[in-house]
Amino acid sequence: MRFRRKRLSSEAVSKYVFLFPGLCFFTFAIVVPFFMGINIAFTDWDGIAKDYEYVGFHNFLVAFQDKRLWVPIMNTLEFAFWGVIGNTVVSLGLALLVNARTGKLSVAARTVFYIPCCFSAILTAFLWNFLYKEIVTEIFAIKNPLGMPKWVIICIVIMQLWNTSGINMMIYLSGLKNIPSDLYEAATVDGATAFQKFGKITLPLLMPAFTVCITLALTSFMKEFALPLSSTGGGPAGASRTISIYIYENLYRYNKAGYGEAISMMFVIFLVLLSTAIQSFFRKREVEI
Repeated sequence: MRFRRKRLSSEAVSKYVFLFPGLCFFTFAIVVPFFMGINIAFTDWDGIAKDYEYVGFHNFLVAFQDKRLWVPIMNTLEFAFWGVIGNTVVSLGLALLVNARTGKLSVAARTVFYIPCCFSAILTAFLWNFLYKEIVTEIFAIKNPLGMPKWVIICIVIMQLWNTSGINMMIYLSGLKNIPSDLYEAATVDGATAFQKFGKITLPLLMPAFTVCITLALTSFMKEFALPLSSTGGGPAGASRTISIYIYENLYRYNKAGYGEAISMMFVIFLVLLSTAIQSFFRKREVEI
């Protein structure tokens, strides 16, 4: 018993040793700045001066009256709408395609579809800027779509889908692998079509994967920052300016750190509530074998 207790304690210590670096990083890179931001949101700090005054909820009241804020809000919601739909269709489609293959072909397809996830947002923006400017304009004889207010959001959503769909593809693929083949065999014996199998077996049993993937896609597109900033700078005429870009501009361009943090806090609260609601919606529809 003493040997077992000593062994368990050493295992526990080793776990904490491995957790400590990540915990420190999370604390100083996420937790501490978050609470500092809450404090700044109630001040008139400009981001530079050492002195500032507490103004209570003034910054939050100004945000509700700021007409310029509505454009980034609508842009962000449009990003999230098209992004979640596109990500679900593309990543699920890729997962079904890979799952239908076996052996080396399946491994090769999985690798090819996942490689874009290894590219940074800046590199992705550079590659797609070149494609839109040099190839798309030549093939379709049109102007650069990134310079068209009606098309810029769709263009950036396509960039994001290419850059991130591989992650959700792997999650869906894992869910597909966990579905017993016996269910499909029994359905085949009963005369079920491929669409009936997909609707009655695949989709219900993939609900846990849908919960994770849609939540990840939603938060990713709602927080859209790097791609529109590096590809269009929020243009043309603010057509791709998201809430994250608007927060960034207030913090570092307009020297309104307090106001920027107030918008950030409200955005975080909204995102948490929305994610919680979506997870609750899908978890109620999850089924177990």
